[in-house]
Amino acid sequence: MTHPRVRLAVPAGLALAALAAPPADARRDRTVAGDVIKAARFLQTSRLDDARAVLGDLQKRAADTQDVRWLQAELAFQSGDYPGALKLLDKLPDDAVDGLVGQTRRLAASTLSVTEGFAEARSPRGHFVIRYAPGPDATIAGLAGEVLDAAWDAIGADLGLRPADAIRVELLGAPTDLAKLSPLTETDIETTGTIALSKYNKLMVVSPRATIFGYPWMDTLAHEYTHLIVSRLSHDNVPVWLQEGLARLEQIRWRRAPELQLSATEQALLAAALRRGRLITFDEMHPSMAKLPSQEAAALAYAEVYTLVGWMQSKVGYRGIRDSLIAQRDGKSARRAVAEALGMPWSAVEKEWRTHLRVGDSKARAGKPIKFAKGGVNTENVGLEQVNARARKHARLGGMLRAHGQNEAAVLEYEKALVTGPEPFVADKLARTLVELHRFDRAIELATPLVAADDHDAVAAVTLGLARSARHQWREAIAAYEQALGVSPFDPTTRCGLAEAYAQTNDARAARERSACDQLKH
Repeated sequence: MTHPRVRLAVPAGLALAALAAPPADARRDRTVAGDVIKAARFLQTSRLDDARAVLGDLQKRAADTQDVRWLQAELAFQSGDYPGALKLLDKLPDDAVDGLVGQTRRLAASTLSVTEGFAEARSPRGHFVIRYAPGPDATIAGLAGEVLDAAWDAIGADLGLRPADAIRVELLGAPTDLAKLSPLTETDIETTGTIALSKYNKLMVVSPRATIFGYPWMDTLAHEYTHLIVSRLSHDNVPVWLQEGLARLEQIRWRRAPELQLSATEQALLAAALRRGRLITFDEMHPSMAKLPSQEAAALAYAEVYTLVGWMQSKVGYRGIRDSLIAQRDGKSARRAVAEALGMPWSAVEKEWRTHLRVGDSKARAGKPIKFAKGGVNTENVGLEQVNARARKHARLGGMLRAHGQNEAAVLEYEKALVTGPEPFVADKLARTLVELHRFDRAIELATPLVAADDHDAVAAVTLGLARSARHQWREAIAAYEQALGVSPFDPTTRCGLAEAYAQTNDARAARERSACDQLKH
C-alpha cells in the first residue's frame, strides 16, 4: 500500500531527436522541442488530458520523430492501450530518447503479458473499470466496484476532485505480477508487504487470494485511489510522507466518517519506537515506503504519517488540507504548505505532532503481518510465535489435537493457555473450536472482543458470524461476516454465511453472495 515516487524522467537530451534533421524553420523547430518537453512533463505529473492536447499538435508538426513517437506510446500505455504502445515503438531502438523507449517498451510488454487475458467489469456507477483474471477474482470484482464508487463520492467531497474519466483498476494474482507491472522488485514487495500501487494513471492491487490470511483489501482500494486523487490535484508534487498520511486517513472514508483511530498494531509500533527514540524520519520514507527494510518499519512509518495528517485534519479540516495540496501544486514545499495551513512554523508543527504521538496504548500488541501464500504452508500454527512462552506449549498441543479431530481435548489445552493472560491467537483458535462443538455462547464471548479490537481479524469475524447465525441473530451475523469480507473474501464460509444471513433478512445481496458461495465451493 504505497505510492512510489519513481518518476518518468525528462532527460536533458529529450528534445535532441526533434532537432536531428536539418531544420526548415529554426523557430518552428525550437517550438517543437519545447512542446516535447512540455508533453513529457504533463505525462510525468498525471496530466494526461494536457499531454494529449500538446501531442495532438505535435503529431501535425513532427509525427515521425523519435521523441513524439515515444510520447505517443507513453500516453497509450498510461491510457491502458498496451498493444498500441508497443506498436508505436516498433522499430525504435531501446536506447532512443535517452533510454526511455526501452523503459516504456519493457513495461508495456510485461504488463500486456500479465493482463491480456483479463476480463473487465464496470463499477455500478461507472466511475471505475475493474480488470481481473477469470476465475475466483470474478467474485470480488463487483465488490471492488461498489467500494470504489463509494470512495469516489466520499474522498471527492473531502479533497475536492471527482474525476470524470473512468479509472482503471487491475486486480493481480500474485506479488510477482505487481513486480512486473511496476518499478518494485519482488524483494521490495515481500520485505515490506507492499500489496498495491497507484501509478501510471491506474490502481494495481494484488488479490487477497495471494495471501494466507487475506488483508484489508477494500480499504486498500480506497487508499490507492486517494493517491491517484492527490497526484492529480497536486500535479504529483506531494512527497511520499504526506501522500501516505493522506491515503491512510482517507482509506476508511468509503465506509465511515473520518477519525484518527490507531489499530492495536500501530499503537504497539509507535509505543516501542517512542521508547527507543527511533521513529522513521521523513527522509527515510523517500522515495517509497516499499523501500523500507521490513514490514514493521513500513507499518511504523504509516502510523507516524497517519497521526500527523489526522492531527492536521482535526485542526484545519479538509479545507486546510486542500489548500496545502494546491500550494504544493503551485511550487511550495510540503513542509511550508502544511505549516502555512496550520498557521505555525514547521518546527512548531513537529513539536506539537510529537506531543500528539504520545497518545495511545503502550501495552497494545502488534497484529499479524501480511503473509503471501506459498505452496505447502501449514497455516494451523502461523502466528503461534507471538504467544507468550508459558501459553505456547498448550496452544501448540491444542493445534495438534484439533488437527486430529480431538476438539474436546483441544479446548482444554486452549483454556490452559488463556489462563496465562489474554492471547488473541489462542482466543481465536478456542472460539472456532467451540463453534465446531456447538458451544456458541462461549464462542461469542471470546470472539466479540477480538472482532472489536482488530477489524482485520477475519478468523474471529467468521467465527462470530457462524455463532451468531447458529443463534439466528442475523443482523449481528451480517456485521461479522461483512467485516471478514473486507479482509478474506475467498473463504466460502464467509460468502455462504452471508448468503444465508442476507436471505433471512430479505437483503437483495443474497443472490450475489450465493453465486460467490457456489463458485468458491467448486
